[in-house]
Amino acid sequence: MRRWVIRIILVIVVCLGGANLYFHYGFRVADRVRAAATLRMQAHGVHALTYEQIPVAFREAMIATEDRRFATDPGIDPIGIARSLVVDIEQDGYVEGGSTITQQLVDNTILTKQKTLRRKLLQAFYAIGLYDTMSKHEVFSLYSNVIYFGHGAYGLYNACETYFGRTPGECNEGELTMLAGLPNAPSAYDPFTNFTLARERQRIVLENMVDDHQLTEAQAMHIFAEPIRLRHL
Repeated sequence: MRRWVIRIILVIVVCLGGANLYFHYGFRVADRVRAAATLRMQAHGVHALTYEQIPVAFREAMIATEDRRFATDPGIDPIGIARSLVVDIEQDGYVEGGSTITQQLVDNTILTKQKTLRRKLLQAFYAIGLYDTMSKHEVFSLYSNVIYFGHGAYGLYNACETYFGRTPGECNEGELTMLAGLPNAPSAYDPFTNFTLARERQRIVLENMVDDHQLTEAQAMHIFAEPIRLRHL
């Protein structure tokens, strides 16, 4: 098992060294992700947001919860990948995630939904390619525009309208941090049907933000106390 993990890490290291040339002049992964993201947004009527239009509270909540090293990682988290691969190999299947925001963007655009070890390796490889050819701001904005929040809502803008009847700029930080917890399991944390679970998930998101030094304990408590103004179905 250890040999497999060592081999995989070596492959990742080699990929990091040669990815720049390959993804600039061979497999243009950034162009493919942009095209696939555009098609996905068109198919689901997404109101796309630029990075600057995404509220800071949502950006910080997603990064603290999904990918704390997003600003500096090379598209992948080698430690997280190694940990998840060990679990997968031990369980003889695809069990644990460990995906960065960049990997999740790849997941939601150019990969099939079949969960295999080969797919996980491709996900990591393409994420490295995005690191070389797409800015972090674009990665985050595309990610925020294509992820699924439940109730047919893809993208942050549509999710704000679906759950709160408001635009992202009109939502308070409590509502935005609740939304940040939904993509992990939209059905389980659906605030319309499982409001208590949605609030517990929001609490975890806020704890993550405190752990990541985005908020103080007092600020997190203040945000959690803000009203969650759900739209009436």
